Amino acid sequence: MKCLSLLGLVILAWTLGCERPAPPVVKNARSVMGTFAEVTAVAPERTTAQRAVEAAYARLDDVNRLMSDYVADSEVGRLNALTAGDSLVVSPETFHCLEQGVRIAELSGGAFDPTCRPLVALWKRAGQEDRLPTDADLQQVLTSVGWRKLRLDPATRRVTPTVDGMQIDLGGIAKGYALDLAAEAMRAAGATSGLVDVGGDVVAFGPREDGRPWRIGVKHPFQAGLLLTLSLTDLAVATSGVQQRFNTVAGRRYSHIVDPRTGCPAEQAPAVTVIAPDGLTADAWATAFSVLSVDEGAALLEHTPRPGVEVMWVLPGPADPLIRQTEGFAVYVADGANTKPANPHGSNAGTP
Repeated sequence: MKCLSLLGLVILAWTLGCERPAPPVVKNARSVMGTFAEVTAVAPERTTAQRAVEAAYARLDDVNRLMSDYVADSEVGRLNALTAGDSLVVSPETFHCLEQGVRIAELSGGAFDPTCRPLVALWKRAGQEDRLPTDADLQQVLTSVGWRKLRLDPATRRVTPTVDGMQIDLGGIAKGYALDLAAEAMRAAGATSGLVDVGGDVVAFGPREDGRPWRIGVKHPFQAGLLLTLSLTDLAVATSGVQQRFNTVAGRRYSHIVDPRTGCPAEQAPAVTVIAPDGLTADAWATAFSVLSVDEGAALLEHTPRPGVEVMWVLPGPADPLIRQTEGFAVYVADGANTKPANPHGSNAGTP
C-alpha cells in the first residue's frame, strides 16, 4: 500500500490484481497555488494521460494567476487596489467565483464571505505583533467587510466595491473551483478518469484504473494517522479545520479562519469535512461550516437543504474524538468508522 499524506485528506492506492492489463496511469506532484498538489490521470494511452495531467496544471496555474490575493497584478490583486465606486471588469472565472461566493455568503448567513480579507490581515498582523486587536480595531475593519457591499454586474462582469478598504479573499472557494476546471481540462484532453488534489481538497471523476471508486483517507485532526476512509466517484471532498493553520498571540493559538460576522477567529469544530458534487461547493461550505457551530450547520442543512452536500464535524472528546455527520455522509465511509448522524434539529449535534 502506498500512502500520500496531505493536509486533511490522504489518497490511498492499492496494488491491482486485475486479470486484464489496467489502463495507463500517470501521476505528477508539484507545488501550485502555494501548496502541494498531485494530479492523477487514467487514459487509454500513456501520452494521453500525460497530456491530461499537464492540462490540469495549466488550469490550476490560470486560477492562481487570476485570483491570488498575494499577487498585485492578479485580478483579485487589482480589485483590492480599488477605492469605493471604482470598477474592474474581470474574467469569467473570477466573476463566477465572486458570484458563487456571494450566493454562499447569503445562504450561510455571512459565515462565508469573499470580502473577509481585511479581517484575515488584521489577525495575521496580530500574530506578527503578538498583540490582540482591540474592539476599536475590529469595529474599524468590519466597516469594510460585507458581501452586501460588493456590487456585481453579470451582464458586463463588472465588479465594484462600495466602501473604501474592501478587499477580496477567494482562498475559501477558488481552490475548489480550480479543481473543477482542472478536471474538466483533463476530460477534454482525453482522460477517462482522474483525481486532482490541491492541499487536501480533492475532485475525483470516473473510477480508478481497476474500475473501483477512489479511496480517500481523512486524517485524524488530533493525532497521527487516519480517522476514516471515503469511497468516492464523480465527487469532491474538502476538509477545513481551525487547527490546521493559526496565528499565535500571547501564547494562544487562533485559527486563520475568521468569522466574518464577528471579526473574531472561528472556534467551532476543529475539523469539518464536506462531500459535494463539485470542488467549489465542497471548498466553500467546508469553510462556512468551520465558522458555524455544529448546531447552526445542522439546522441550516435542515431548513435550506443543499443537494448532494454531506458534512462531518470532528470535535475533541475526553478520549476519542466526537464525530457528528449528516445522514448521507455514512454512505461514502468505506471503513466502517464509528460515526453518528447529527440530529437535524441540533439536539445531539453541539459541542458536549
